[in-house]
Amino acid sequence: MTVREPAIPHAEAAQVAISARDEIRVPSADILLMGATLLWSLNTPAVKVGVAEISPLAIPVIRFGLGSLALFAIVKIREGTLGIELRDLPLLTLCGVLGVTVNQACFVYALTNTGASDVAFLFATGPLITSILATAVGLERLGRRHWLGVLAGLTGIALIVGGRTGAGVGTALLGAILAIAAVVSSSASALPIRHLLGRYSAWRILAYELGIGSLILTPFAVPSLASQDFGRVSPAAWTALAYTVVFTGVVANILYFTAIGRVGPSRASMFGYLQSVLAVAFAVILLGERVMPLQLVGGLIVIGSVILSRREKPLPGQRLLRKGDLFTDPPAGRLAAATGRVSRLRDRGRRRIPGP
Repeated sequence: MTVREPAIPHAEAAQVAISARDEIRVPSADILLMGATLLWSLNTPAVKVGVAEISPLAIPVIRFGLGSLALFAIVKIREGTLGIELRDLPLLTLCGVLGVTVNQACFVYALTNTGASDVAFLFATGPLITSILATAVGLERLGRRHWLGVLAGLTGIALIVGGRTGAGVGTALLGAILAIAAVVSSSASALPIRHLLGRYSAWRILAYELGIGSLILTPFAVPSLASQDFGRVSPAAWTALAYTVVFTGVVANILYFTAIGRVGPSRASMFGYLQSVLAVAFAVILLGERVMPLQLVGGLIVIGSVILSRREKPLPGQRLLRKGDLFTDPPAGRLAAATGRVSRLRDRGRRRIPGP
């Protein structure tokens, strides 16, 4: 006698197939996210090596100029068009100025004045600063736990800045101020993006942001580029520049956006907590930097404050758009987080973000 197993309904079978597919995808997505995190973690030490021999402004111009060309090619292949509406050009320009021109100018000069480890720790404050800016313009309402996270983050910043001792404290303070300015400009650049996500993919927005931002920065970099003696640049500096162009400018974005499409921004955000820690570790291992005990405590407080603030549930009536809360180096994390948030709101039919 043959015993037949009960047939699985088509809908249930499809669900089983989807679950099996997701089980296969999730580990691979985690590998992609870890790869992007490692690549971006190495970026700060790499730029530190580059600015020691190459004009600081030349690095972001070359990095994002070439990176934007690669992203435009990807967008053309994926979407078949690069078109944008003329009315969106001012917003894209604003994103480029804040997210690339101002951000990268502050970033590279921060690294010329202070250590890569200090900058990496201070960049971890991005989610907190984004929340403050979003609250100031009415996009979010922060609850008690989030405000406690902000206060803890400010305490951590004070310890990071004040923990640097010995010679060069004055220049280190200037570097810290520039690093915080870079975080503020990066966070501010995420706010106008909400008006663009309903019409364009994150890939296309990122390509235009990098292209416009680097183009505006180019005239400021021309004098130093003209006087740069590239024949005296060491292989290490060339390697560092190539790394920032290829791996953090293109490869990391491909890995990250591919993973986001599989598991969403919430899961990806967990890897953001690891980035600052890895960046500091790479600065210590590769550059021989010393992290003072007080600075280490401050850095851990900053990271802990970000985790604390993210664990709070949205308040009633809060606009559910939080950007800049993933990775700190490129705008990709902010775009992916905003894309995921807007898509979920649209799917639920309760999008509460005002249009332009």
